[in-house]
Amino acid sequence: MKQLTDTEKQQLDAKIKEEEKRQQTLREANPDLPKNFKTALTETSGMSGMRRLVPKGLWKYGFLIIILCLLAFNIFIFFIAQDFDPKSVIYLNIMIALMLLFNHIAYNITKKGWISRVMKTVAWVWIVFVLGYMFWIFR
Repeated sequence: MKQLTDTEKQQLDAKIKEEEKRQQTLREANPDLPKNFKTALTETSGMSGMRRLVPKGLWKYGFLIIILCLLAFNIFIFFIAQDFDPKSVIYLNIMIALMLLFNHIAYNITKKGWISRVMKTVAWVWIVFVLGYMFWIFR
């Protein structure tokens, strides 16, 4: 471990005192803040607070279920409408739902390895395909 020089120790002490003064003014302005300010900030701020509130697989699998329901709904609407015109917007709805599905699988379900690279490639190719189809429909 590195030994600090006297100047570095003084600078570190000055930073610590400055931080304590800042925390004290915050406590005076907000008396309902907890005593241990640093741990309260790390526990409730950012994603660490969200990770405690949301179960581990809820985002991954919950959103996957929502996307699959959206895809099933779009397929159901496609068969009810019976509009088989290739320039139909109903095809675009199904393609966008598939794009969401591929991207979610690529970036949230598969994390490493060759499967992840394949899924990311499929997701990007599908994005390009959907954009090309959109330009073809709305040209």
